[in-house]
Amino acid sequence: MYVLEDNEVIIKDIRTKKCAYFTGARWKRFVGEIDTIDEHDEVAMVGKTTTYRQHIGGTWHISVDNNYPTVDIRRWYETLDVGNPLKPTRIGIALTYHNWDNLKRAVVRVAEEIPGMTAVSHCWHDSQIQQMLCSECTPYTDITDMNLVKAAEAAENLMVDIGDGAT
Repeated sequence: MYVLEDNEVIIKDIRTKKCAYFTGARWKRFVGEIDTIDEHDEVAMVGKTTTYRQHIGGTWHISVDNNYPTVDIRRWYETLDVGNPLKPTRIGIALTYHNWDNLKRAVVRVAEEIPGMTAVSHCWHDSQIQQMLCSECTPYTDITDMNLVKAAEAAENLMVDIGDGAT
């Protein structure tokens, strides 16, 4: 695992040369998901059915599935398939349960040795439109779809009206 000066993190499997890349915000989301990943990991290890996938930023997702004995950190892409519009790419890393435990220990060491990593925050947006335009938070949103923009504007206006006490 490498931590770069700008709080970006790269995890690399030396044997396979596969890796996963985290911006500071992605790393923060990832670290926040470790307990949930562990819960699904434990269920999968005893052979029970579990399927977990969490978006951590950009086009990166973490997944655990009892059909594959790994914790998968991978980029996904959008398809036109009905019912399953997102699919994994080959870019990323599949960690065996042993390597997952190693990564969790490394996460603790990073927090101890680089205290600034705990100060990194998630994306923050002042409006739904800003969030919709953020490629880190909503990478699959088609911002050319005017219906989405109008819906976000209407929701923002409704929130302003409620906040002002108007009915």
